[in-house]
Amino acid sequence: MPHRTVEIVSTRLIDAPRPLKVIYIGAGISRIIAAIQFQKPVPSVELVIYEKNHDVGGTWLENRYPGCACDVPSHAYQLSFESWTEWSQFYAGSPEIWQYWNLVANKHNVRRHMRFNHKCIEATWNESKSKWSIKLQKLDEGLSTIVEDEADVFITGTGFLNEWTWPKIEGLPSFKGDLLHTAGWDESCDLSDKRVAVIGSGSSGIQVVPALVNKVKAIDHYVRGRIWIIPQFSDESLRKRTADAGYFNSDYSQEEKDYWKANPAAYLEYRKILDYGFQSLFPLTLPNTPEHKNARIKYEKNMRARLQAKPELIDLLIPDYPPLCKRLTPGPGYLEALVEPHVTVISQSIASVDAEAIITTDGVRHPVDAIVCATGFDTSPGRGFPIYGRGGVNLREKFKDRPETYLGICTDEFPNFFQSLGPNTWQGSGNLIVMIEYAHIYIAKILKRLVEDNIRTVEPKRKNVERFTNFCDEYFKDTVYTADCLSWYKSAPAGSNLHALRALKNVRWEDFEIETDDGNDFGWFGNGRAMADEVPKYKTFENCTWYLSETGFVDETPER
Repeated sequence: MPHRTVEIVSTRLIDAPRPLKVIYIGAGISRIIAAIQFQKPVPSVELVIYEKNHDVGGTWLENRYPGCACDVPSHAYQLSFESWTEWSQFYAGSPEIWQYWNLVANKHNVRRHMRFNHKCIEATWNESKSKWSIKLQKLDEGLSTIVEDEADVFITGTGFLNEWTWPKIEGLPSFKGDLLHTAGWDESCDLSDKRVAVIGSGSSGIQVVPALVNKVKAIDHYVRGRIWIIPQFSDESLRKRTADAGYFNSDYSQEEKDYWKANPAAYLEYRKILDYGFQSLFPLTLPNTPEHKNARIKYEKNMRARLQAKPELIDLLIPDYPPLCKRLTPGPGYLEALVEPHVTVISQSIASVDAEAIITTDGVRHPVDAIVCATGFDTSPGRGFPIYGRGGVNLREKFKDRPETYLGICTDEFPNFFQSLGPNTWQGSGNLIVMIEYAHIYIAKILKRLVEDNIRTVEPKRKNVERFTNFCDEYFKDTVYTADCLSWYKSAPAGSNLHALRALKNVRWEDFEIETDDGNDFGWFGNGRAMADEVPKYKTFENCTWYLSETGFVDETPER
């Protein structure tokens, strides 16, 4: 018999979980999903979620400007496995959306994993220890308080809409009136009967203008670029709920809520109808399809009709790039607000700001009492705190010009590192929430192998990172995203939403470099014993006979 060594016979039991610590940055939707999905296949995982805010919710905790809402119908903006029949409106506002995610967080007790008021400032891969070293600012103790932690696996999910800054406008800090940013709204500020400037016509600007239009004395709306303002998502479903020609939203009755609660099958059918509409949007991403051409005609007709009271705005606002090059924006009430007599649309660039006014590049001075900066977020792939992989490679520099990833989830030179909503993952159509779910189920499968199969590190092979990125670039050429528009969709989506869900169904282990924990490629086999053989608390009736639990009977008629 050969001499037994640790290299041949492992010291571990075959089903004994290896200790595994995971650090996840952020407590928005992705992190709530992670806290739920990771525990299912890997109940032993030590999950620590660091969040810069005081509570869960991410975007929906932070953004509370007037009119802040989701333009996806409420019943389509929820987890596939956690439905809520109590939504008050067809399109929910920010507070109610946060309420839903708070209910989910409470039900699954996800806060036990979270450390609030911690902002990550650096992450570094330690090659000698095969661990990630993390530095964080403890915000409730001042920016000078730095704490450190380490983990086997590091995941970021800080999202696209996370890093906002004031626009770089000369003299902006000198303004003496109310100065507000939609991403950091001061809810104590009262803009009633004031002259208000709204800078920016992205998603937040399009929501805040109609929310303020009937409360303020006047609005100067500074519009830098054009954007498609389309009929609302699930337009037909909303039309059926109201005969009002000026519909923008609809309340759900208590009778509807009670009916859905008592009839889950009927509610599921309603959810599927809404989701089917979103999954059917994919042909709009391909410029030569009949669906795309018909949509462009429909959208332009709709905008022209809604701007008839101020026809001079038609050429100013209707884009020359194709729909979906940038994110489609319904903007309920936005165009109607722009044609109000006390609203002025200004396309001239801003030169500077003084104590009481905005000065445009044509020399005109526009006095205002308040300035609202609806100037959005930094959505560039190279944004964020530094993350250093093997050899000191900085992920931000690696992603700066041409992000290279594997499935948008991980990349080479960064072992045991994963991202939620990384480059190449935002399809522009379909259900975003369910895609985030599938991405985390995919990551959970990798964590399960790290725990169970004597694996120390996983890292996508360089050739497969290149193949996926090259695929994205080639696929990109046949989509609307090649048109001339500024858009975060420019990180080359790799297909439809349904395609992504299929692609994330299984982990293709042949696409990864795998390093074992003790150098023994056969170490997963353990020492020839299972936990139920040696550990008293696991030597239960069920653990020793589980293979009989799903038996059938030969004389039963099988279900067909």
